[in-house]
Amino acid sequence: MFEVQCPHCDKDIELEDGMYGLFVCPHCNEDFSWERNEYSIGNQFKNAGILFLISTSVIFVIVFVIMLFDGPGEAIEWTFFVLAILSPILIPVALIPSCIYLLRNWIKMLKER
Repeated sequence: MFEVQCPHCDKDIELEDGMYGLFVCPHCNEDFSWERNEYSIGNQFKNAGILFLISTSVIFVIVFVIMLFDGPGEAIEWTFFVLAILSPILIPVALIPSCIYLLRNWIKMLKER
């Protein structure tokens, strides 16, 4: 069991572990919704954004290391040049882990309801 506060009357309400959805406050009879923090839209998009940054960083490092073999003096310029040319391909590839994460969480959330 855990306690949440009613957003209308600010009194404590006990809910069982794992419960979320629409509830009626026993004190003021007003409706309120409660969702678990891990399934909140903000958290899901924040985590997906972090995955996107990690994916793009990995791609950047891989291209940079490949360009280092061409010569350390111009590696950074060539890296940005290659990334700019390949960005229509690399950006969707970098989005794949984020999309899989969001899809997996949304399916998991729908199964639990």
